[in-house]
Amino acid sequence: MSYDPALRSAHRYQLPSADPPVREEPDEEPDFSAIIDTLLRRKVLFLAIFLSFFGLIALITLLTPRSYTATTKLIAGAGGTQAASGDTSLPLLNALLAASGTQSAETYVDLVQQYPVAQDVVRNLNLSIGPRSLLQQISVKPVTNTSILELAATWRDPGTAAKIANEFAAVFVSRERVLVAGQAASALDFLSQEMPSAELRMHAADAALAKFEAMHPDVYTGNGASDSSVLVAQQKFAQAQVDREQAQAQLSSVALQLSSISPTINGSSNIVENPVTSQLRTQLSQVQVQYESARQQFTDQHPSVLALREQIAQLKAEINRQASTIVAGNNIVPNPVYQQLNQQAAGLRTQIAGDTAQLEMLKGELGQMNGVLNSLPVKGMQLANLQRKAKMAEDVFTALQQKYNEATVAKTTALSDVSITQPASADDTSVRPNWRLNLLIGIVLGLVIATSGVFVVEFFDNTFSDEEDVHRVLSLPLLTNVPQLAATSPARLSWLRALTVESFMQLVTALRYSSDKPLRTLAVTSPNQGDGKSTIAMSTAVALAETQGKVLLIDADLRRPTLHERLGLSAGPGFTDYVVGTVTLAEAVQATRYDGLSLMSSGTRVPNPMKLIHSRRVDAMITELLTHYETVIFDTPALLPVYDAAILAAKVDGTVLVISAGSTDVRSTKKVMRRLDSIPGVNTIGVILNRVAPTNGYSEYYLTNDSPEPLPHEDTAASRS
Repeated sequence: MSYDPALRSAHRYQLPSADPPVREEPDEEPDFSAIIDTLLRRKVLFLAIFLSFFGLIALITLLTPRSYTATTKLIAGAGGTQAASGDTSLPLLNALLAASGTQSAETYVDLVQQYPVAQDVVRNLNLSIGPRSLLQQISVKPVTNTSILELAATWRDPGTAAKIANEFAAVFVSRERVLVAGQAASALDFLSQEMPSAELRMHAADAALAKFEAMHPDVYTGNGASDSSVLVAQQKFAQAQVDREQAQAQLSSVALQLSSISPTINGSSNIVENPVTSQLRTQLSQVQVQYESARQQFTDQHPSVLALREQIAQLKAEINRQASTIVAGNNIVPNPVYQQLNQQAAGLRTQIAGDTAQLEMLKGELGQMNGVLNSLPVKGMQLANLQRKAKMAEDVFTALQQKYNEATVAKTTALSDVSITQPASADDTSVRPNWRLNLLIGIVLGLVIATSGVFVVEFFDNTFSDEEDVHRVLSLPLLTNVPQLAATSPARLSWLRALTVESFMQLVTALRYSSDKPLRTLAVTSPNQGDGKSTIAMSTAVALAETQGKVLLIDADLRRPTLHERLGLSAGPGFTDYVVGTVTLAEAVQATRYDGLSLMSSGTRVPNPMKLIHSRRVDAMITELLTHYETVIFDTPALLPVYDAAILAAKVDGTVLVISAGSTDVRSTKKVMRRLDSIPGVNTIGVILNRVAPTNGYSEYYLTNDSPEPLPHEDTAASRS
């Protein structure tokens, strides 16, 4: 037994003014061997989680319909020689070819996945699916640092998947070609309307000239040079007029296309982490640190601990409601098609203005030439006019026919800025689900999830279950196992009680040989309230009384005393009354129904039990009790909530720690062990594992022999201590 030197000079009835300091040690860091040991101990749980997850992956893979993905490769901005030079007879074609080198890969990706393309593919292949649903089976992605696009189509069979991929590519290439040939198509529409009327005018002018010449065979103009100049000017006037009307028709078509196209498109989106979620996680980490610190200082039911726990739950719920990422911004870029059409419109306006100026100039020249022709004789002037009109009508028709032929050639030979480099093949498709990949993922994720599940269970259910757990975690010897006495069968209850008697007889023997000197004073404590320490203390006292004679059991749990109720005795006077000197030893001790066993109840409640236990009067009381009893057993409070048991443990010969199987966790047990080790003079003898699930190995033996009288056992009311 040890004494506090600071109290030697104090009055015999004076209590200490402060609690002794508590020296806590940090939790041990887990090592690799501990991780392996945990997995081996919970191998059944590990295999159950692993096989369940792996079986789920295999079942999903088996039930998922197989789909095939075929890939077609295209190169964007890959025109021919003419495209490279940008030198064609059509302004729109030149503009598109010149701009094709500056279009981004994202632009082509968006153009491929437009609704009209899917609509044409559905119609061409007679697919039983809508265009929007088909677009969900299509994916287009650019190859990094190249102009190549990979167009993938997914379908239920490889042949159809390859057809869809190739048809998508072909429709897209054709659509790009149609866009390039749009100018030629506009010119053809205009020319096809103007050519019939121009041909009629030409035939009418020729007929009028032929009729006049037949009626007046001797008439001639007499001024060949002037007549020739007039015809040339009229030919230029007709050509300029045709060019202007053609440009106006093309400008109307381009303006109509511009009205249906957006000037800008979304180039890319910037996805970033949600700052609100990041801030909430930081706040959650801070609150969790405060929560762990509060748990070390207070009990789990303390208001501060409860408030922090509620705050953690609210933060987790708010984090789950927040989106993990947000769109920080969209990169809006100019629409290349809109820019190209806008450039074409500007060129056509310039062309129309030039043709108009040329027509005004030619009108002036023709006016001057008509003055010269007016000086000719009347018949000659009439012949010249008829010849001029016939020539002009012929030139107009010839010009229209030439433009029509040029537009037809331009439309037929229009080039696309996208080309197919590698068509899809049914023999070169990828299959989903991929059995090998899925099973490999199932194995890897199964191992990860099973390992995580084991450690989650280990964290929330880190309790002692059998002797192996005690030997593994604690360095103290295991004194005995006490079985759980919960049974519904009378026969089973009989052998369980007999097994309990055997356990306490084993405990008495272990206590006798646990030290080289007799253990006359013994403290029984536990990490948590409800581990069964009071039942163990009472049963141990009964067993010792049967073998050693006079034994005194003291209820030193001054905060929640229960021994007097279990033994059917009064609550006082008792321990506190005897320590402060208000009663004698004979008045504080009560006899029990067990031979050789006496009880000193807790006595009158005091405001500060720890100061009372720390007083020198307790040391003097122990010395006096040993003159009357062979053994004195103290039932002390649990170590985690209060410090009373640690102080009393320093005053007795030995201390026994009671842990409850399936209830007491490893972390709490290690914490109370460090608390006991921090007090000089504490002799922790060993551990008693309480409420162990018994096996039927001993049932046959105990049921075929006379069972000894059972010791006091736990009931529903007693399980609180």
